[in-house]
Amino acid sequence: MKSFPCILILSALGIFSGVQSVNADPVSLEDRVKALEEKLEKNPRDFRVYWKNGLNLDSRDKQFKYRIGGRMQYDWAFLSADSRLESLFGPQNNGAEARRARLFISGLLYNRVMFKAQYDFASGSPAFKDVFLGVLRVPVLGNLLIGHFQEPFSLEELTSNKYITFMERSLLFETFNPDRNLGIAFYDRELNDRLFWAVGVFRDTRETPPVTQGGDYALTGRVAGLLWVAEKGRKLLHLGLSYSHRKPRNDSIQFRTRPEVHLTDSRFVDTGVLFSGDVDQVNGEAAVVYGPLSLQGEYSRAFVTVPAAPDADLDGFYAQVSWFLTGEHRPYKGGSFARVLPKKNFLEGNGVGAWQIAVRYSQVDLNDSAAGVRGGFQEDVTFGLNWYLNPHVRAMFNYVNADPQAAGELNAFQFRFQVDF
Repeated sequence: MKSFPCILILSALGIFSGVQSVNADPVSLEDRVKALEEKLEKNPRDFRVYWKNGLNLDSRDKQFKYRIGGRMQYDWAFLSADSRLESLFGPQNNGAEARRARLFISGLLYNRVMFKAQYDFASGSPAFKDVFLGVLRVPVLGNLLIGHFQEPFSLEELTSNKYITFMERSLLFETFNPDRNLGIAFYDRELNDRLFWAVGVFRDTRETPPVTQGGDYALTGRVAGLLWVAEKGRKLLHLGLSYSHRKPRNDSIQFRTRPEVHLTDSRFVDTGVLFSGDVDQVNGEAAVVYGPLSLQGEYSRAFVTVPAAPDADLDGFYAQVSWFLTGEHRPYKGGSFARVLPKKNFLEGNGVGAWQIAVRYSQVDLNDSAAGVRGGFQEDVTFGLNWYLNPHVRAMFNYVNADPQAAGELNAFQFRFQVDF
């Protein structure tokens, strides 16, 4: 125990000596910082890992970027159909499903080459979704995209299903929109990110795997932009126009759709197979955001060349309105709508998340008596309630009334729980 005071004295002398050495060399700390900075500059490819709407990895020089993410959507539906509809299309049963279960990795190489590989496992086996590569800032032509991705057609189609207002897109989507196909496209942004354009050549393909055979092709393009924007996007006016010229596979095409309920396999309107050498489709789109209020609508028309008969004209439209009860707005990015950000997340302090109500009317007319096409006429009315617990978690409720002309009526109550990362 006698050695304990000696130890204290020696320790104090050591500390004092250390302080003296620091004071004796006041620039040593600066030298160390400078040496550390020089060391870091020699390793610009060191990566930092962080969370921003997903898991991100970036190199210090910004030449390499990677992101890993996915989404899960689980649906339940309770269906009620009248006797006439069930006599024509069979029983409409209640059900539940994993609507989507996707994983993806995307990235940027040397700040010029981009890629994305996204697969959906909801069916039990991987299905191709966005699987493409691209080259940014190609002189004169903008940005190049090659692979399997969405054709540039329709605001509703190009808004991710993570961000659409209702559980399912309108009747127009399955009837007229081309969705994803193999293709080559150019796209760019102009006028300070207020004008967006894209054009590409595509081949109709299956998703698993995306393989094409035959002479089918499509030329598809879209121009869209903001005519007015204020308050950093809380108020805006969007207009857009899409066009697609299509050469159907085996000179045949079919227009049909299920109601705005995925948990039914019944297509209440269906043209059957139409023999056609060429199809031209046009789509007009408009949207207004005025704080918590949002209005959106689209009109689509298909001109179908029918041998030995007048061309068939088929069309449809939808109009929707939504309102955030908690004061948020629909964010807009790159020519479509993006992630909703609640003012206060659920269970953070007194936060209740973001609450949104919405209603939509949509219809398709697949009849053209002059061309001998009798695919039917259908109207859908959908009411929606969305609860955004935070930017990545959403609960949804939809009530759908589907009314195919002279074919009965379907009422559906649907629920979804969604997580994306």
